[in-house]
Amino acid sequence: MNDRRVVVVIEQDEEVRALLRSTLGDAGFEVHCAESGESGLELVRAKQPDTVTLDVVLPDMDGYEVARRIREFSHTYLLIVSGRSDLAATVMGFDAGADDYMVKPIRPRELRVRVDGMLRRPRRLVPVPPVLAGAALTGPETAVPAAAGPAAVAAHGPAAESAAAASRFEHNGLQIDSATRAASIRGRSLELTRTEFDLLRILLERGTGVVSKAELAGLLGLVQQDMAHQEVGPSGAYDAGRIIEAHIGNLRRKLGDDARSPKWLRTVRGAGYTLA
Repeated sequence: MNDRRVVVVIEQDEEVRALLRSTLGDAGFEVHCAESGESGLELVRAKQPDTVTLDVVLPDMDGYEVARRIREFSHTYLLIVSGRSDLAATVMGFDAGADDYMVKPIRPRELRVRVDGMLRRPRRLVPVPPVLAGAALTGPETAVPAAAGPAAVAAHGPAAESAAAASRFEHNGLQIDSATRAASIRGRSLELTRTEFDLLRILLERGTGVVSKAELAGLLGLVQQDMAHQEVGPSGAYDAGRIIEAHIGNLRRKLGDDARSPKWLRTVRGAGYTLA
């Protein structure tokens, strides 16, 4: 499994672009660079990056417009890197769909911390903005056919989109959909048991919060469900913690995750589990 993360850098200044390329490359990213908004949009569509860094001042359009267009088809983490430090510019960046805003000059250590911080947040996938009936859409949603009847329109209406958004999460290339109980990593489907899927869903919903083994066992109903297996601890009593450890081990194996250097599931010694 290739765990290399992908970033697209959209930056017109050659020196800044070189600094971003070297800093993110040293941090383990596969880096692709663009000098304009249009070429940047093409790269984002083609490479489907985990992260995009975006300058506000570009030769063909401003970065805010690029951010809005990216949000029409991508849920990538978006960091605006700008020379403007005023509040109005920052607010415009977040309104356009940015996840974070960083002011130049770039400090490599701060850049790495900000990017790592974004990637630690699980993303609840939201529907892209409505499109014209029958139009092609490159994102995860499907357009309503022009001749669709009331039932089809209702199925694609705001309520349906809101419900769908609440069921989908993404973190470091891992995506799950609670409604369809589907899980995948960069398009590769995962075959998970019911308990493994629910365990993953709970951790994604909690984000970077730590969930104890006891709480996980209760939420998953494992104390009642697995009594027949007679999994016992040293004292001879039923040990739900060991059941959780076994499920976490199986889940890590299917994800291809490494407990010593995790990308998705991190063990917090003496406390429980959280997202990496």
